[in-house]
Amino acid sequence: MRASYASGITIALGALFVVPQAFAHHSFAPHFDSSKPANISGTITEFEARNPHSYLHIAATDENGRTREYVCESHGVTQLSRNGIRPEMLKAGTKVRVTGSMSRHSAYMCFFDNVEFADGRTLNVNGPRGTASPAAAPTVAARKDIFGTWLLAPIPNRSTSGPQPMIQFLTPAGEKAVAGYDPFKDDPTFRCDPVAIRRVWGAPGTPLEIVRDGNDVVLHHEWMDVRRVIHMTMKEHPKNGPRSSLGHSIGRMEGDTLVIETANYSAGVLNQYVEQPGQPTKGLLHSAALTSVERLSLDAARQRLVVEIDLTDPEFFKQPFPRSRNEYAPSALKIEPFNCSPEGVTGTIKK
Repeated sequence: MRASYASGITIALGALFVVPQAFAHHSFAPHFDSSKPANISGTITEFEARNPHSYLHIAATDENGRTREYVCESHGVTQLSRNGIRPEMLKAGTKVRVTGSMSRHSAYMCFFDNVEFADGRTLNVNGPRGTASPAAAPTVAARKDIFGTWLLAPIPNRSTSGPQPMIQFLTPAGEKAVAGYDPFKDDPTFRCDPVAIRRVWGAPGTPLEIVRDGNDVVLHHEWMDVRRVIHMTMKEHPKNGPRSSLGHSIGRMEGDTLVIETANYSAGVLNQYVEQPGQPTKGLLHSAALTSVERLSLDAARQRLVVEIDLTDPEFFKQPFPRSRNEYAPSALKIEPFNCSPEGVTGTIKK
């Protein structure tokens, strides 16, 4: 049954939508309220086809009968296009209905996860059946080592803004840094900074490639166009070398496992958003004393790249972090240019 496309918006509990937390590039919960589903029918006035987030502008009538512009955010244009929602489908003048979740900050913003067109087609931003469909093509040849292209395997009930136990182990310097951080203004992704290596590894829907480059190993992530050179012949980090959010990496092989040690970080952010019951949204910060050890190995039987990360920051934390672990499936996807566009403090594009 085709939807009616008279312009309008309905906010109704129980409306049809797929919760997008597991796929959003910045944390979903601080920005959108899944208990307030949105159902917006109207006419597209503009589609901002950008990374890391796209924005669909829709002219629709509000509950008072006034025509309003609703701006609905979703995944970046690269991810949307891979999942069947291409910019040419969202031209100005196109009648659509979008369903998703309303913004916590504006009555005229939402996150959209389904788009229904006048001919009855309904597309989900995560691909068919609401999943990250391009994850692992069955035709990809079995991997014998860690090299090749990979995509983050689905993580059930993933939340990128939930409680972070390490926030309970802050030193006074760490507490001061957290107090001075406003997640709605200071999120590094707003200025196209990749945040931190743990955040880069956790980017959903965007492939990464591991290749040899002479004596070195290169980790090329599509997300934020990250290209990390792992110096395999160096034993120490440059003492006065440049500092950045991704630091300087040296590596070695331990059997079939690639071990990466990274230092020379600049002070920065580990988690852009941290939600704690009864408290304002915070962030988890790190100092320039942060060091990390990554271990990359292949689980050949399950055909999974396993990445384990250990973090230590004695300036901001009283103890090392517990080891984190992610898995990645073989992928035939081609890495596309990300070409990140800076965003405003509430997700509004800077023009």
